[in-house]
Amino acid sequence: MLRSLMIVLAIAFVVPLSADGHDTLLVAWEATPGHLESTIGADTTATGEQAHDVYLLEAGKTYLMLTEMNLNHDLNITGQVPAAGQYPATIQPMPGSDGALGFTNWPNGNFQLYGAAELTLRNLLFNGTAVDQSAVLASLCNSRGEFNKVVIDHVVISNYDLWVHSSLGQRADFHMTNSVAKAFTGYPNGQFFGGLVWGGGSWMGTYDTLIMENNTFNHIQGEAIVIYSDVDHGRIDHNTFANVVMGAIWYRGQNNLWVRNNLFYNTKSHMQSTYDISGWGVWHPGGQGQMSVMPDYTKADTTVRNPDGQVWNHMNRNIKYYNNVWWHSSELTTAMTTTQPWEWEVITTEIDTTVTPPDTTTTTSMQGDTMLALELQSKWYGDSTAITLAQDRGVMEMNNWNVDPGLNLDPGYITRQLERTMDFRDNLASDTAPFDTRFWQYEHDNDYVNVEWPMHIDMSYDPNSAAATASTTGGPVGDPKWMMPGSYWILGTHDDDHNTSALPNKFSLKQNYPNPFNPSTDISFTLDKKADVSLTVYNMLGQKVRTLVSGTKNAGTHTFKWDGRDNSAKAVSAGVYMYTLSDGTSTITKKMALMK
Repeated sequence: MLRSLMIVLAIAFVVPLSADGHDTLLVAWEATPGHLESTIGADTTATGEQAHDVYLLEAGKTYLMLTEMNLNHDLNITGQVPAAGQYPATIQPMPGSDGALGFTNWPNGNFQLYGAAELTLRNLLFNGTAVDQSAVLASLCNSRGEFNKVVIDHVVISNYDLWVHSSLGQRADFHMTNSVAKAFTGYPNGQFFGGLVWGGGSWMGTYDTLIMENNTFNHIQGEAIVIYSDVDHGRIDHNTFANVVMGAIWYRGQNNLWVRNNLFYNTKSHMQSTYDISGWGVWHPGGQGQMSVMPDYTKADTTVRNPDGQVWNHMNRNIKYYNNVWWHSSELTTAMTTTQPWEWEVITTEIDTTVTPPDTTTTTSMQGDTMLALELQSKWYGDSTAITLAQDRGVMEMNNWNVDPGLNLDPGYITRQLERTMDFRDNLASDTAPFDTRFWQYEHDNDYVNVEWPMHIDMSYDPNSAAATASTTGGPVGDPKWMMPGSYWILGTHDDDHNTSALPNKFSLKQNYPNPFNPSTDISFTLDKKADVSLTVYNMLGQKVRTLVSGTKNAGTHTFKWDGRDNSAKAVSAGVYMYTLSDGTSTITKKMALMK
């Protein structure tokens, strides 16, 4: 049965709290669909702002939404950190009494942002599949106003049709950190449209800032990140991209985007064929690599403006790819090399309206296709990107490696995805069950309604592989949460302090990671025996900013996160900070840098 129906019906009530200096409202779970959006919608001031800073949801509960939240003011929804054995506070759509989803607009989604609204989501699980498996939401949220901002942190996003976020307005900011997005459904006959974020010009809206850091992305239909023209500031850092049908980064635009320390595993898994080039036009002659950036032929004395009127420097495009690792698994390279030439029937109808009655002519022909050679498909960059690099217009790449990380991911994900791809390729239609529906992805528990918890995906990899030391810090590329000691609840396991099984033999404080950071960083220390310790952040004037730890801790390795806020939960300014570990006898201090 559905989780929401297994939970004992509780009396709905709302409790005001004070948490981390925020004015917080606990939205106590109740079984009534629409309770979440109606509670938040009714809790407003006379001028329309939300009456509370944070709306706290209960871990281990599923909140059922009947319709989207249309935001003209700021909103923060945060889930309780789940205890061991609990799943995160979950938000999931439910059809109305007419059997249809009551989510409007295109694309539909949980949140639609207008005006200059800011949306913050933390410690949550979003499931895009309706509880009766009748439909799937297209997106999580869409920015339609000007200067919208979306912050997604420690969130799991699963079973959506198109994407996590799109900019349909102007000058949006999007920050996604420490999160997981997976199991995108796509739509029948849809291979190329969809992903994580879409925007950056053309018919879409624009982005000011795009930050995607310390995330895991698995099983994505279409292009993962689409920046048609440019962003003001973009950073794609320490993410794991796995089983992406098209590219991790779309080949157009990308100006002012830095792509570093990422793991690209089975990206461009649609593979590349002659018809993809001549018919669809999604690839270019000679094949495209994992890094794909198109040349810019704009004259030096020409001003380039994006749709929101901002100017980007086409003579210094500020695109950097460095310290990334890419790999194609044996399942994917086998499909690339063993797929034999194929063909399908094409029926063309022409109507001659110059005669009465109109004369109709139907012609049947065969369209052939064949895969490109492996060396044209499985490479870092192709001819177009080589031309781009040679233009010397601020596009650079260095220290990017083709390395087998020994990823511990179940090959069932890429196998099922390839089956769907070949069903589409044989006649340009998804017409074989289950690929003619939205419920076809590989799910370990065969459940398309509930997100399996703990999550079945595992992006950890061989610590002895070259990928484990390939990042700019000398550590692992990809999402660091899979390779750090202990585990995070966001992976579906729970270890409060991320303790390791092997006890250390000394009192030590490690360098924070990542460093520099924005918006959060992890600080680890080791204790050789049980002790009363304090871990404190100071500014460069020696003033106390935040106390992260104060109390007794067992021997072992402990990791705590600093979110760049002070003890009053106010965001601090960019700059250098010190963090100090003390056990009353010994004290260790290190420095870290917060960037904004």
